Amino acid sequence: MAEGPAIPRTLVIALGGNAILRRGDDGTIETQFERADASMRHIAVLAGSGDRIVLTHGNGPVVGNIVLRNEAARDLVPPMPLYIAGADSEGGIGLMLQMSLHNRLRLAGVDRPVVSVITQCVVDADDPAFTAPSKPIGPYFDADGAACLTLEEDWTFAEEGDRGWRRVVASPRPRRVIEAKTIRRLAEEGDIVIAAGGGGVPVLEHEDGTLEGVDAVIDKDWASALLACEIDAETLVILMEEARVFTDYGTPQQRALKRLNVAEVDELLARGGLAKGSIRPKVEACAYFTRTCGRDAIICAVDALEDALAGRAGTRIVP
Repeated sequence: MAEGPAIPRTLVIALGGNAILRRGDDGTIETQFERADASMRHIAVLAGSGDRIVLTHGNGPVVGNIVLRNEAARDLVPPMPLYIAGADSEGGIGLMLQMSLHNRLRLAGVDRPVVSVITQCVVDADDPAFTAPSKPIGPYFDADGAACLTLEEDWTFAEEGDRGWRRVVASPRPRRVIEAKTIRRLAEEGDIVIAAGGGGVPVLEHEDGTLEGVDAVIDKDWASALLACEIDAETLVILMEEARVFTDYGTPQQRALKRLNVAEVDELLARGGLAKGSIRPKVEACAYFTRTCGRDAIICAVDALEDALAGRAGTRIVP
Protein backbone atom coordinates (compact mmCIF):
# COMPACT_ATOMS: atom_id res chain seq x y z
CA MET A 1 0.00 0.00 0.00
CA ALA A 2 1.26 3.46 -0.86
CA GLU A 3 2.28 5.75 2.02
CA GLY A 4 -0.59 8.10 2.75
CA PRO A 5 -0.34 11.90 2.75
CA ALA A 6 -0.09 13.71 6.11
CA ILE A 7 -3.52 15.24 5.52
CA PRO A 8 -5.89 13.35 3.20
CA ARG A 9 -7.06 15.35 0.20
CA THR A 10 -10.62 15.39 -1.07
CA LEU A 11 -10.47 14.72 -4.81
CA VAL A 12 -13.28 14.79 -7.34
CA ILE A 13 -12.20 12.66 -10.29
CA ALA A 14 -14.36 12.77 -13.42
CA LEU A 15 -14.27 9.75 -15.72
CA GLY A 16 -15.46 9.91 -19.32
CA GLY A 17 -18.26 7.72 -20.63
CA ASN A 18 -15.57 5.60 -22.28
CA ALA A 19 -14.66 4.32 -18.82
CA ILE A 20 -17.45 1.79 -19.43
CA LEU A 21 -18.25 1.69 -23.14
CA ARG A 22 -16.68 3.19 -26.23
CA ARG A 23 -18.27 3.71 -29.61
CA GLY A 24 -17.43 0.68 -31.71
CA ASP A 25 -17.38 -1.72 -28.73
CA ASP A 26 -19.60 -4.78 -29.02
CA GLY A 27 -21.68 -3.55 -26.07
CA THR A 28 -21.64 -6.81 -24.12
CA ILE A 29 -21.56 -6.73 -20.34
CA GLU A 30 -18.20 -8.50 -20.43
CA THR A 31 -16.67 -5.68 -22.48
CA GLN A 32 -18.19 -3.06 -20.21
CA PHE A 33 -16.69 -4.71 -17.13
CA GLU A 34 -13.31 -4.93 -18.88
CA ARG A 35 -13.43 -1.17 -19.49
CA ALA A 36 -14.50 -0.53 -15.91
CA ASP A 37 -11.69 -2.68 -14.52
CA ALA A 38 -9.08 -0.89 -16.64
CA SER A 39 -10.22 2.48 -15.29
CA MET A 40 -10.52 1.37 -11.67
CA ARG A 41 -7.00 -0.07 -11.65
CA HIS A 42 -5.65 3.48 -11.47
CA ILE A 43 -8.21 4.64 -8.92
CA ALA A 44 -7.36 1.68 -6.67
CA VAL A 45 -3.70 2.73 -6.55
CA LEU A 46 -4.75 6.22 -5.49
CA ALA A 47 -7.21 4.86 -2.92
CA GLY A 48 -4.39 3.19 -1.06
CA SER A 49 -2.98 6.61 -0.18
CA GLY A 50 -5.91 7.47 2.05
CA ASP A 51 -7.17 10.34 -0.08
CA ARG A 52 -10.91 11.02 0.03
CA ILE A 53 -12.20 10.19 -3.43
CA VAL A 54 -15.42 11.08 -5.20
CA LEU A 55 -15.76 9.63 -8.69
CA THR A 56 -18.07 11.06 -11.32
CA HIS A 57 -18.61 9.66 -14.79
CA GLY A 58 -20.19 10.19 -18.17
CA ASN A 59 -22.95 7.93 -19.46
CA GLY A 60 -22.62 8.00 -23.23
CA PRO A 61 -23.23 5.89 -25.22
CA VAL A 62 -24.86 3.77 -22.47
CA VAL A 63 -27.82 6.10 -21.97
CA GLY A 64 -28.27 6.25 -25.74
CA ASN A 65 -28.63 2.48 -25.82
CA ILE A 66 -31.24 2.68 -23.05
CA VAL A 67 -33.22 5.19 -25.10
CA LEU A 68 -32.93 2.95 -28.17
CA ARG A 69 -34.39 0.06 -26.19
CA ASN A 70 -37.16 2.38 -25.05
CA GLU A 71 -38.13 3.15 -28.63
CA ALA A 72 -37.71 -0.42 -29.89
CA ALA A 73 -40.14 -1.69 -27.25
CA ARG A 74 -42.57 1.25 -27.44
CA ASP A 75 -45.43 -0.98 -28.63
CA LEU A 76 -44.85 -3.52 -25.83
CA VAL A 77 -44.10 -1.45 -22.70
CA PRO A 78 -44.63 2.24 -21.95
CA PRO A 79 -41.40 4.18 -22.72
CA MET A 80 -39.83 5.97 -19.78
CA PRO A 81 -38.87 9.67 -19.88
CA LEU A 82 -35.27 10.65 -20.55
CA TYR A 83 -34.52 11.60 -16.95
CA ILE A 84 -35.47 8.05 -15.88
CA ALA A 85 -33.15 6.66 -18.57
CA GLY A 86 -30.42 8.87 -17.11
CA ALA A 87 -31.09 7.49 -13.63
CA ASP A 88 -30.99 3.95 -15.05
CA SER A 89 -27.57 4.64 -16.54
CA GLU A 90 -26.34 6.13 -13.24
CA GLY A 91 -27.34 2.96 -11.44
CA GLY A 92 -25.96 0.52 -13.99
CA ILE A 93 -22.66 2.29 -14.60
CA GLY A 94 -22.31 3.00 -10.88
CA LEU A 95 -22.68 -0.71 -10.11
CA MET A 96 -20.01 -1.70 -12.63
CA LEU A 97 -17.53 0.88 -11.33
CA GLN A 98 -18.40 0.05 -7.73
CA MET A 99 -17.93 -3.68 -8.20
CA SER A 100 -14.74 -3.28 -10.26
CA LEU A 101 -13.17 -0.91 -7.75
CA HIS A 102 -14.20 -3.12 -4.81
CA ASN A 103 -12.45 -6.08 -6.44
CA ARG A 104 -9.33 -4.04 -7.22
CA LEU A 105 -9.17 -2.81 -3.62
CA ARG A 106 -9.52 -6.35 -2.28
CA LEU A 107 -6.63 -7.51 -4.48
CA ALA A 108 -4.51 -4.63 -3.19
CA GLY A 109 -5.41 -5.27 0.45
CA VAL A 110 -7.13 -1.89 0.82
CA ASP A 111 -10.19 -1.94 3.09
CA ARG A 112 -12.39 0.93 1.94
CA PRO A 113 -16.12 0.82 1.17
CA VAL A 114 -17.31 1.92 -2.27
CA VAL A 115 -20.82 3.33 -2.66
CA SER A 116 -22.88 4.75 -5.53
CA VAL A 117 -25.29 7.65 -5.05
CA ILE A 118 -28.03 8.36 -7.58
CA THR A 119 -27.55 12.11 -7.82
CA GLN A 120 -30.02 14.85 -8.68
CA CYS A 121 -28.87 18.22 -10.03
CA VAL A 122 -31.14 21.24 -9.88
CA VAL A 123 -31.48 23.17 -13.13
CA ASP A 124 -33.21 26.50 -13.75
CA ALA A 125 -36.48 26.35 -15.67
CA ASP A 126 -35.53 29.72 -17.19
CA ASP A 127 -32.16 28.46 -18.45
CA PRO A 128 -31.79 29.63 -22.08
CA ALA A 129 -30.89 26.06 -23.08
CA PHE A 130 -34.57 25.10 -22.76
CA THR A 131 -35.52 27.52 -25.54
CA ALA A 132 -32.84 26.19 -27.88
CA PRO A 133 -32.45 22.41 -27.35
CA SER A 134 -29.36 21.11 -29.12
CA LYS A 135 -28.25 17.82 -27.53
CA PRO A 136 -29.14 14.85 -29.81
CA ILE A 137 -30.46 11.73 -28.12
CA GLY A 138 -31.95 8.45 -29.25
CA PRO A 139 -32.60 6.90 -32.67
CA TYR A 140 -33.13 8.48 -36.10
CA PHE A 141 -36.63 8.87 -37.51
CA ASP A 142 -38.00 9.70 -40.93
CA ALA A 143 -39.87 12.98 -41.37
CA ASP A 144 -43.29 11.41 -40.74
CA GLY A 145 -42.13 9.63 -37.58
CA ALA A 146 -40.56 12.80 -36.23
CA ALA A 147 -43.69 14.82 -36.98
CA CYS A 148 -45.86 12.24 -35.24
CA LEU A 149 -43.72 12.19 -32.09
CA THR A 150 -43.58 15.99 -32.08
CA LEU A 151 -47.37 15.99 -31.72
CA GLU A 152 -47.64 13.01 -29.37
CA GLU A 153 -44.73 13.73 -27.04
CA ASP A 154 -44.05 17.44 -27.63
CA TRP A 155 -40.49 16.58 -28.59
CA THR A 156 -38.14 18.77 -30.64
CA PHE A 157 -36.32 17.26 -33.62
CA ALA A 158 -33.39 18.33 -35.77
CA GLU A 159 -32.52 16.95 -39.19
CA GLU A 160 -29.05 15.39 -39.48
CA GLY A 161 -28.31 15.18 -43.18
CA ASP A 162 -29.24 11.94 -44.92
CA ARG A 163 -29.53 10.03 -41.62
CA GLY A 164 -32.93 11.48 -40.80
CA TRP A 165 -34.44 13.33 -37.87
CA ARG A 166 -33.26 13.00 -34.29
CA ARG A 167 -34.66 14.25 -31.01
CA VAL A 168 -32.76 17.12 -29.38
CA VAL A 169 -33.02 18.16 -25.74
CA ALA A 170 -31.71 21.01 -23.63
CA SER A 171 -28.33 20.94 -21.89
CA PRO A 172 -28.83 23.41 -19.00
CA ARG A 173 -26.17 24.42 -16.50
CA PRO A 174 -26.45 22.61 -13.14
CA ARG A 175 -27.11 24.94 -10.20
CA ARG A 176 -27.09 22.72 -7.11
CA VAL A 177 -26.40 19.08 -6.25
CA ILE A 178 -29.20 17.79 -4.02
CA GLU A 179 -27.11 15.04 -2.43
CA ALA A 180 -23.91 17.09 -1.95
CA LYS A 181 -24.00 16.99 1.87
CA THR A 182 -24.49 13.22 1.88
CA ILE A 183 -21.66 12.72 -0.63
CA ARG A 184 -19.34 14.90 1.44
CA ARG A 185 -20.18 13.05 4.66
CA LEU A 186 -19.56 9.66 3.07
CA ALA A 187 -16.22 10.81 1.63
CA GLU A 188 -15.11 12.26 4.98
CA GLU A 189 -15.85 8.92 6.62
CA GLY A 190 -13.49 7.22 4.16
CA ASP A 191 -15.98 5.79 1.69
CA ILE A 192 -15.15 6.11 -2.00
CA VAL A 193 -18.25 7.67 -3.54
CA ILE A 194 -19.49 7.32 -7.13
CA ALA A 195 -21.86 10.19 -7.89
CA ALA A 196 -23.28 12.59 -10.49
CA GLY A 197 -23.20 9.94 -13.21
CA GLY A 198 -23.93 11.37 -16.63
CA GLY A 199 -24.11 14.83 -15.06
CA GLY A 200 -26.77 13.70 -12.60
CA VAL A 201 -30.53 13.53 -13.04
CA PRO A 202 -31.80 17.02 -13.99
CA VAL A 203 -34.59 18.22 -11.71
CA LEU A 204 -36.59 21.40 -11.22
CA GLU A 205 -36.96 22.62 -7.64
CA HIS A 206 -40.31 24.24 -6.89
CA GLU A 207 -40.93 26.98 -4.32
CA ASP A 208 -42.16 24.44 -1.75
CA GLY A 209 -38.92 22.45 -2.11
CA THR A 210 -40.41 19.58 -4.09
CA LEU A 211 -38.50 18.19 -7.06
CA GLU A 212 -39.62 17.29 -10.57
CA GLY A 213 -37.58 15.39 -13.14
CA VAL A 214 -37.06 17.10 -16.48
CA ASP A 215 -35.89 15.71 -19.82
CA ALA A 216 -32.49 17.28 -20.38
CA VAL A 217 -28.81 16.34 -20.44
CA ILE A 218 -26.37 17.96 -18.01
CA ASP A 219 -22.72 18.15 -19.02
CA LYS A 220 -20.89 15.81 -16.62
CA ASP A 221 -17.80 18.05 -16.41
CA TRP A 222 -19.90 21.01 -15.25
CA ALA A 223 -21.72 18.78 -12.75
CA SER A 224 -18.35 17.52 -11.50
CA ALA A 225 -17.01 21.05 -11.05
CA LEU A 226 -20.14 22.13 -9.18
CA LEU A 227 -20.00 19.07 -6.93
CA ALA A 228 -16.30 19.67 -6.25
CA CYS A 229 -17.13 23.18 -5.05
CA GLU A 230 -20.07 22.04 -2.93
CA ILE A 231 -18.07 19.37 -1.07
CA ASP A 232 -15.03 21.65 -0.66
CA ALA A 233 -12.68 19.44 -2.69
CA GLU A 234 -8.98 20.30 -2.80
CA THR A 235 -8.63 19.30 -6.46
CA LEU A 236 -10.86 18.57 -9.44
CA VAL A 237 -9.43 16.09 -11.94
CA ILE A 238 -11.05 15.50 -15.33
CA LEU A 239 -9.78 12.40 -17.13
CA MET A 240 -9.68 11.96 -20.88
CA GLU A 241 -7.81 9.97 -23.54
CA GLU A 242 -5.27 12.65 -24.50
CA ALA A 243 -2.28 13.31 -22.24
CA ARG A 244 -2.81 17.09 -22.11
CA VAL A 245 -5.01 19.86 -23.42
CA PHE A 246 -3.85 21.17 -26.79
CA THR A 247 -4.51 24.58 -28.26
CA ASP A 248 -5.38 24.66 -31.98
CA TYR A 249 -5.71 20.87 -31.90
CA GLY A 250 -5.22 19.14 -35.25
CA THR A 251 -3.56 22.12 -36.93
CA PRO A 252 0.13 22.91 -37.61
CA GLN A 253 -0.11 25.37 -34.71
CA GLN A 254 -1.10 22.64 -32.22
CA ARG A 255 0.60 23.13 -28.86
CA ALA A 256 0.40 21.17 -25.59
CA LEU A 257 -0.61 23.22 -22.57
CA LYS A 258 1.00 22.30 -19.25
CA ARG A 259 -0.18 25.10 -16.97
CA LEU A 260 -2.73 27.90 -17.33
CA ASN A 261 -4.18 30.44 -14.97
CA VAL A 262 -7.84 31.40 -15.27
CA ALA A 263 -7.04 34.66 -17.07
CA GLU A 264 -5.12 32.70 -19.71
CA VAL A 265 -8.05 30.29 -20.01
CA ASP A 266 -10.42 33.21 -20.61
CA GLU A 267 -8.14 34.57 -23.32
CA LEU A 268 -7.83 31.15 -24.96
CA LEU A 269 -11.59 30.65 -25.00
CA ALA A 270 -12.23 34.15 -26.33
CA ARG A 271 -9.97 33.67 -29.33
CA GLY A 272 -11.41 30.25 -30.14
CA GLY A 273 -8.23 28.35 -29.41
CA LEU A 274 -10.16 25.33 -28.14
CA ALA A 275 -12.46 23.18 -30.24
CA LYS A 276 -16.13 23.36 -29.26
CA GLY A 277 -16.29 19.59 -28.83
CA SER A 278 -15.47 17.72 -25.67
CA ILE A 279 -12.34 19.64 -24.63
CA ARG A 280 -13.89 23.12 -24.35
CA PRO A 281 -16.43 22.23 -21.63
CA LYS A 282 -13.70 20.40 -19.71
CA VAL A 283 -11.53 23.52 -19.64
CA GLU A 284 -14.50 25.79 -18.90
CA ALA A 285 -15.60 23.58 -16.02
CA CYS A 286 -12.08 23.47 -14.57
CA ALA A 287 -11.78 27.24 -14.82
CA TYR A 288 -15.13 27.60 -13.02
CA PHE A 289 -13.90 25.40 -10.16
CA THR A 290 -10.58 27.22 -9.90
CA ARG A 291 -12.15 30.68 -10.07
CA THR A 292 -14.91 29.82 -7.59
CA CYS A 293 -12.89 27.80 -5.07
CA GLY A 294 -9.39 29.20 -5.57
CA ARG A 295 -7.92 25.71 -6.04
CA ASP A 296 -6.18 23.82 -8.83
CA ALA A 297 -7.92 21.69 -11.44
CA ILE A 298 -6.24 19.10 -13.65
CA ILE A 299 -7.06 17.57 -17.03
CA CYS A 300 -5.09 14.45 -17.89
CA ALA A 301 -5.14 10.90 -19.23
CA VAL A 302 -6.37 8.20 -16.86
CA ASP A 303 -3.04 6.35 -16.86
CA ALA A 304 -1.24 9.57 -15.88
CA LEU A 305 -3.44 10.29 -12.86
CA GLU A 306 -0.77 9.91 -10.16
CA ASP A 307 1.84 11.83 -12.14
CA ALA A 308 -0.65 14.63 -12.88
CA LEU A 309 -1.53 15.00 -9.19
CA ALA A 310 2.20 15.27 -8.48
CA GLY A 311 2.58 17.96 -11.16
CA ARG A 312 4.46 15.80 -13.64
CA ALA A 313 1.77 15.32 -16.30
CA GLY A 314 -1.49 16.68 -17.66
CA THR A 315 -2.71 20.26 -17.88
CA ARG A 316 -3.07 22.15 -14.60
CA ILE A 317 -5.38 25.17 -14.28
CA VAL A 318 -4.49 27.49 -11.42
CA PRO A 319 -6.01 30.68 -9.93
